[in-house]
Amino acid sequence: MNDEQKRIRKKERSTRLAIWMAARSSRNKTFLDRMCRKMIAKAITVDPAKDFMRDEFVDNDQGFDPDELDRYQRGEQLAVGE
Repeated sequence: MNDEQKRIRKKERSTRLAIWMAARSSRNKTFLDRMCRKMIAKAITVDPAKDFMRDEFVDNDQGFDPDELDRYQRGEQLAVGE
């Protein structure tokens, strides 16, 4: 068995294992099902420091309030001191 075949077999085994784990985690009846669910959740959770979709305005609750957003969308100018 050459290196290419070994690599393909390894990928096939890992794919079968991933499908098996996904099937087990969807049942959520036994301890093994719950462990599979936790392992999958940990594997797909993105580190917040590396999350490119993270928005600091949303995280810090900055941005427009609904009234301010409505005025902005209608093109109204804000009065000084508002």
